[in-house]
Amino acid sequence: MSAEIEVKIIKQIKHPEATLSLREDGIVHVFYHDNIVLDVPLQLRMAEAFNQIAETKSTYFIFEAGENVHVTKEARDNALKLEDSTPIMASAVIAHNLAYRLIANFFLKVQRPKGKYKVVANMEEALKWINSLKASV
Repeated sequence: MSAEIEVKIIKQIKHPEATLSLREDGIVHVFYHDNIVLDVPLQLRMAEAFNQIAETKSTYFIFEAGENVHVTKEARDNALKLEDSTPIMASAVIAHNLAYRLIANFFLKVQRPKGKYKVVANMEEALKWINSLKASV
């Protein structure tokens, strides 16, 4: 159970595959729905949605996935190419289980994103890390 205080959502974009929420603290929360395959075409649609919700301003993102979300190798490889065209200043990736943690950490070590990127276990850790980044700016 999270100890996070309820936060107001300023703007929300719903797609069949994901829900993007701009929180009042300026953080964008991206939740990928259950049983989706994150491939390059979906990744490109999501990049457009990231720019739309953030109004192309650089900001902090929290990524979270439901059950049985699969990221294709092509999408993992393409992620680095998209970094410069998205408003993502830093990414906290919530990995609820060991499988997601292994995949996220593998991406971090092998692909080496240019932006700040951290794998965390829950929303509280994600917010703590992002708030520490905000404080150091």
